[in-house]
Amino acid sequence: MSKKVVIGLSGGLDSTMAAFILKEQGYDVSGLHFSFTDEKYPDEIADLSDKLNIPVDTIYIKDDFEIVKQHFAQEYLKGRTPSPCTFCNRVIKWKKLLDYADQNQCDYIATGHYIRKEQQNGYHYLKKGVDPIKDQSYFLWELDSNVIKRMLNPLGDLTKDQVRELAIKHGFTNLARKKESMGVCFLHQTDYREFLKNYIPDEIKKIPKGVVVDQNGKQIGIHNGYIHYTIGQKRDLHLMDNRKVYVTNIDATQNVITVHTKESLNHHHILIRNIQILNPHDIEKGTELQVNIRGYGLNPENPVVVLEKQSDHILLKLTSPAWAVAPGQPVVFYRNDLVLGGGIAEKSW
Repeated sequence: MSKKVVIGLSGGLDSTMAAFILKEQGYDVSGLHFSFTDEKYPDEIADLSDKLNIPVDTIYIKDDFEIVKQHFAQEYLKGRTPSPCTFCNRVIKWKKLLDYADQNQCDYIATGHYIRKEQQNGYHYLKKGVDPIKDQSYFLWELDSNVIKRMLNPLGDLTKDQVRELAIKHGFTNLARKKESMGVCFLHQTDYREFLKNYIPDEIKKIPKGVVVDQNGKQIGIHNGYIHYTIGQKRDLHLMDNRKVYVTNIDATQNVITVHTKESLNHHHILIRNIQILNPHDIEKGTELQVNIRGYGLNPENPVVVLEKQSDHILLKLTSPAWAVAPGQPVVFYRNDLVLGGGIAEKSW
């Protein structure tokens, strides 16, 4: 009897081809579509159900998804920079996929993520996908070993170009040529500031213009309200002179923005909280790791060293600097291609 797997089916190229590959491998595949609207069964999903010859259920997460939007807004109100995709993966998408699998006697769960997995010392780890541009392990660092154990990752050993070629070969040409959606889904390709103005208008209206100060605390300009700025930003600062500076600190309580040179944002220490480590013995004081802070690019090239490991925080020392680390950003720990865990940046210097 074929093993049963439920796959999160968005209607895009990656999840569709992941479902196709799983069928080719002999699994009993069904799809689960997450709908952010009240639409009962999108035409594109119905078409894919027919073309893949698999049943597809739709669950409606519009109300559940409010927790992701609220977390996103509240973090910005605190002057932090959140990563809603990593938060959503933990609290909604993978949880609901697992719940559905358990309710429908599915052995496995799957998605179209470009990731792999590996078992070591009794723990199931995520592993970077072979395509360095599409690797999505950074966004899944909060998944625990029991979830990873149930995962099938049909795209992890493929590149995006190989997936497109497979799609064209098997009659999914339109999907292969469709422009890929990027960015945070609920922003709909708009700026986060526009989203906040519409989502929490009363709170945004309460935030007045404030002062911009230099590294010595001297006022050198005016800003539009701290909510409109992130660490490393240089635009929309109304300064008294033409100096080139970047946001280095956001004080949400006082509505004060501190700026300094671009070079001053090269930091060699990061304090991390909200830690999750798959195997606690993987990371101890003195351990050397690789870290990823932004998903793609602008990450420290050399290993980092764990200076402190406590129950509520980890302190890292970087041999090569990280630029413009913002409070609220995930910092993901790697040993070569293996994801050991991660946490949320609290401060850096």
